[in-house]
Amino acid sequence: VRLVAVSNRLPISIRRDKGELMVRPGSGGLITALAPVLRNRGGLWIGWPGSDGDSIPEEMMLQASKEAGYDLKSVHLNQEDVQLYYFGFSNETIWPLFHDLQSRCKFNPQYWYRYQMVNEKFADAIALNTSEKDYIWIHDYHLMLLPGLLRDRLPETRIIYFLHTPFPSSELFRLLPWRRELVQGMLGADLIGFHTYDYLRHFRATIQRVLGVETDR
Repeated sequence: VRLVAVSNRLPISIRRDKGELMVRPGSGGLITALAPVLRNRGGLWIGWPGSDGDSIPEEMMLQASKEAGYDLKSVHLNQEDVQLYYFGFSNETIWPLFHDLQSRCKFNPQYWYRYQMVNEKFADAIALNTSEKDYIWIHDYHLMLLPGLLRDRLPETRIIYFLHTPFPSSELFRLLPWRRELVQGMLGADLIGFHTYDYLRHFRATIQRVLGVETDR
């Protein structure tokens, strides 16, 4: 069984330096935890390589995969994707709301539209590069719609979703105009992980109040 990690960013960064695309290793807790596992069992990591205009040549991704010790597949995001999906909906809507900073939230329909589009891009890339025998492990608030989108494309695939931020109270979460779509997206996963029991409790209350669905602890 192959493990497929999916996150907004790949564990590498590809950027243009003096007119030339350059590959640099990434850093952070997720990379430290997952890279050895993927390296040891021959896994795959899918994400954005950090370049907001360039399409990454296939030979560059093959070389980066060889150096990493496991397969890497890039999801291309253009400048508008980065501005509206990443800096917009992810970081100006979800992140402040989930950290109880609702006064800083921007509920911009353009942000939401682009967030949906980019989650669709990720779903297409995963469906193209995986099979229903794989375990797909999706990470964080950038990709909350992705489990549900994948469930439509790969109905028998085992999908895991882990949220690396707090999950807010249902009262806070219901400030989102798109609350129903986000909850349904997360529920496409077979297993959903949170940092603490309180975040799980908030999620269960949100399911009941947004979808009218009871949960069994």
